[in-house]
Amino acid sequence: MQARRLLFPRIGQVTWETFELPDVPDPHTVVARAICSLVSPGTELAIYTGTHIGFNLPEPPFPLMPHRPGYALVGEVTALGSEVSGLAVGQRVLMEAGHGTFATADIRTHAVIPVPDGLADAQAPLARMAGISLTALRLALPQLGESAVIIGLGLVGLLAGQLYRLAGAQPVIGVDRLPARLALAKSFGIVPLDATQQSLPGGITHILGGRGADIVVEATGHPTLVPLALEMAARGGRVVLLGSTRGVVSLDVYSQIHRKAVHLIGAHETALPFQSDREWSRLRDLQLAMQLIAGGDVQATGLITDHLGLDRALSAHEILRAEPETHLGVVIHWQ
Repeated sequence: MQARRLLFPRIGQVTWETFELPDVPDPHTVVARAICSLVSPGTELAIYTGTHIGFNLPEPPFPLMPHRPGYALVGEVTALGSEVSGLAVGQRVLMEAGHGTFATADIRTHAVIPVPDGLADAQAPLARMAGISLTALRLALPQLGESAVIIGLGLVGLLAGQLYRLAGAQPVIGVDRLPARLALAKSFGIVPLDATQQSLPGGITHILGGRGADIVVEATGHPTLVPLALEMAARGGRVVLLGSTRGVVSLDVYSQIHRKAVHLIGAHETALPFQSDREWSRLRDLQLAMQLIAGGDVQATGLITDHLGLDRALSAHEILRAEPETHLGVVIHWQ
């Protein structure tokens, strides 16, 4: 049986690719008919636009072009390999799989988890983004009452802000330039700080009574914001690089890190093991994120701004590139 999926043949282009589904899945493989998938406004968009740092590296971390985008797809299981347990044909699942009409995933290397009853199809892929955000907490967990600043209120930043509040950070401050995102952050209990109206880091120290933040999470990936994040941090504070930095950063290491005793932490999700019985892993974080969203502890309202049908699937990435100010979560509906 043939299926279709999205492909970036080169920078700035999206096309369809036809592929064959296996008649009998490999032992550890799950096959699912796609219901919907969420476009990553970070990594996917950076590859589509050619701004990902991988294009400038001698050994990119993954295939860049041609590239099959996507890693947050909800589907209905149609077939299971002989070694797959805990899932059933007909069940809704969230898969680390690319955008397409069908998806396959090897459970040894790609997460496949059930979607709880009652959770909307389009909200379930947000658990994948929340799992990424959880990486920051695993590497810089706040003590009760410590302050946290989130720079950039995209999907990952808004989810990280909510997770830091759940973990006991107080206050959690969200920094952005877009009024709609600042308003959304406020509705989640995050203190909004408009970077166009207040100076930084002055606005942070004003809110915090004259001191810097205990934890600063850089969630945009813009290299110019890394030195600013270090300035916002208190002496002995922690700066977490959650967004994949899109270029080379120039730092005054002596003043911004050494003398202030600041901890600079890289929080790419691959810092955690994929699966582990003894420690937090990417798979456990994804399962937890799904529970938190399904239970309402992490709010999903307002995070999805666009619902695209199959006929508009090829335009999803261009929508995010052309008008990033008005689009946040873009979901493609495959049926």
